[in-house]
Amino acid sequence: MKAIHFTFIGILLVILGIWFGQGMNKGSVSEDKQYSSAKIYEIPVTLPQFTLTDHNGKGFTRWSLSRKWTFMFFGYTFCPDVCPMGLVDLNAVYNNLVDKGDLIEEKFRVNTQVVFVSVDPERDTIEGMKEYIAHFNDDFIAVTGKTEEISSLAHPMGVAYMRVPGNDPDGVYYIDHSASFMLLDPLGRLRASFPPPHDPAKIAEDFRKIRAKYTEECCITSIKFKPVPFSGFDDEDEDDDEDDDEK
Repeated sequence: MKAIHFTFIGILLVILGIWFGQGMNKGSVSEDKQYSSAKIYEIPVTLPQFTLTDHNGKGFTRWSLSRKWTFMFFGYTFCPDVCPMGLVDLNAVYNNLVDKGDLIEEKFRVNTQVVFVSVDPERDTIEGMKEYIAHFNDDFIAVTGKTEEISSLAHPMGVAYMRVPGNDPDGVYYIDHSASFMLLDPLGRLRASFPPPHDPAKIAEDFRKIRAKYTEECCITSIKFKPVPFSGFDDEDEDDDEDDDEK
């Protein structure tokens, strides 16, 4: 009976994935043989506006994706296997890039970040996310938020997830979810995905190729990014600035 139960769940998740995939650009996935681990979206998928909160309590929106290549992975902190293994692999990818000097912003004109998105906002608090993500990499960002906001981000990328009842009488549940790593370009669009099983060395190498090919398109563009005002001055500094202006 247990095998039949999980088979049924698997079928439902596939159906859900197909439904989610309808929100993506049809026919945009390219099976380019130069990439051993990546699926490329020659027509990048534009994401809608969304508002989430990161593990430090700061807002995380579509603006947070600008001028950065973003590895995005959807999961939850109570995940028993897929999420820990996925984050270990992403940490290996990240360290591969660091070790070879491939995360120097001045060199490549863009930054690179790794974002873990909770699909279990009911249990994943900001404090819990902060403690969880620190086990893998202090530079990673974990975000959570309202159910509808998470769905609005996941849906266009074809990321599927579904709550699955556990055997615990106390109501413990699991969440079946997509295990692919999504890669967003510096304009916050889905440019590639890395389906499992993951080979960190191959992912890092494919990322270098993708960045080399598409960064020019993303960053040498007519699109103007709104500058973020710097609020690091205290009142005394502001008074000094006013005195300087008077002089």
